[in-house]
Amino acid sequence: MITFALDSSALIAWVLQENGRWRGIDRVLTSPGVDPVLPGLALTEVITVLHRRGNTGSSAQIVATLGAIGVRVEHAIDVDLIRAAELLEVSSANPAPKRNDGSSPTLSLADAIILAITERLRLKILTRDRYWAKFANDGHTTADVLYL
Repeated sequence: MITFALDSSALIAWVLQENGRWRGIDRVLTSPGVDPVLPGLALTEVITVLHRRGNTGSSAQIVATLGAIGVRVEHAIDVDLIRAAELLEVSSANPAPKRNDGSSPTLSLADAIILAITERLRLKILTRDRYWAKFANDGHTTADVLYL
């Protein structure tokens, strides 16, 4: 069994079949013997983004569909919330390079909790978030971040 975590960005790309990147995610999700884990806050993000982008399925239908393909949800525990606070502080001190609009990406609260859960479970996490990959490459998280 191969267990890995999914960030909401990866799962949304797969559900919406975005920009060809969904195919790589599909290969992973449909491989025999996989155990995909979705951190709880990523589930909230998946539902809200899918609805915002026009998906008319109810929240319960989305959850049932994810469960049908084997995705299981892992909720945060106290140690994750404490670690997320640390990750937020590190992220604030280490933002991404400035964008054209002058902003510098950092982790959101949800991002930090998702990474903390992934660290606790010692899983690889699939994401489409470039900042997460940089954050991991710079050694700020022990999560094994795989940018797709």
